[in-house]
Amino acid sequence: MAIILITCKKDDKEPTTPLTPVAQTNSATSLGRNWAVLKGQVNGKKLLTTVIFQYDTSTTYTYIISPTPDTTSGNSNVSFAATVTNLTPNTKYHFRINAVNSAGTGNGTDASFTTTDTTKVVINFNPDLLYDSIYDSQENKYRTIQIGTQIWMAENLKSTRFNDGTDIPFVLEASLWASLTTPAYCWFNYDSVGYGAIYNWYTVNTGKLCPQGWHVPTDEEWTVLTDYLGGKSIAAGKLKETGISHWLSPNGEATNESGFTALPAGYRSYAGVFNSIKYYGFWWTSTEWSSIGAWYRDIYHGYNYVDRSNSNKNSGATIRCLKD
Repeated sequence: MAIILITCKKDDKEPTTPLTPVAQTNSATSLGRNWAVLKGQVNGKKLLTTVIFQYDTSTTYTYIISPTPDTTSGNSNVSFAATVTNLTPNTKYHFRINAVNSAGTGNGTDASFTTTDTTKVVINFNPDLLYDSIYDSQENKYRTIQIGTQIWMAENLKSTRFNDGTDIPFVLEASLWASLTTPAYCWFNYDSVGYGAIYNWYTVNTGKLCPQGWHVPTDEEWTVLTDYLGGKSIAAGKLKETGISHWLSPNGEATNESGFTALPAGYRSYAGVFNSIKYYGFWWTSTEWSSIGAWYRDIYHGYNYVDRSNSNKNSGATIRCLKD
């Protein structure tokens, strides 16, 4: 008779104890007058973990903002970023990343950044003309000028809200800008505020961008303007701000006799790259060219021609509003 003996061995492994997340605060980037991109990393230790950034002018961290996405559940470091706006210029801020799972809370170390100061841009309006003025929904003041039968803003729009009071999304990251099919604005290289804001065409297409009683001009209305000034081949000089405070030399035949005071704010490509500040001014029209593009006008520093062309709708250009 054979006897089979079965023995049991005690498992040396103890039940796994859930671990709190590990959070690491990284340096802020894309600093501007009142915005910054907060960055950090989190290891969720295999548990569903929710991530936020905490910030303030001190380490009380009164304010919070969530990244997108705002969760992780793996066992490796995952990078997070969030764009915070409405900060005060030339001010030091503290921030940290915060992560919470069912086992507890992990905080990154404190980090700090200082917003940039407000850059003053003194625009050279035509001193021989009589300007009027208007305000947008944020109480930004703009000079206006009558040119023929039209009344134009004599400055590039810088509103960050629609005329119904809702905020226009502020998008810094190039990859996100390139993928948009919804409204957004930015500033050239994140901070050239004096030249006006840069908007994608989806913002224009809302019909709510300009102040009440004003609108983004159509392609045809831009043609009315250049025709009144003698045609597109000679109109640029009559539209451009004089001198080389903002335009590069030579500022070809610039007289600004119309009072329009065009500025070379450059543009943001559909890939999210900034180009041509001081070289070119680009202005959207409200007229669609195709399902993916719309018409715009541009002026170059070296010649007297107003170019009419089209671009992808998620490109970024400046805006001049026209009175209804």
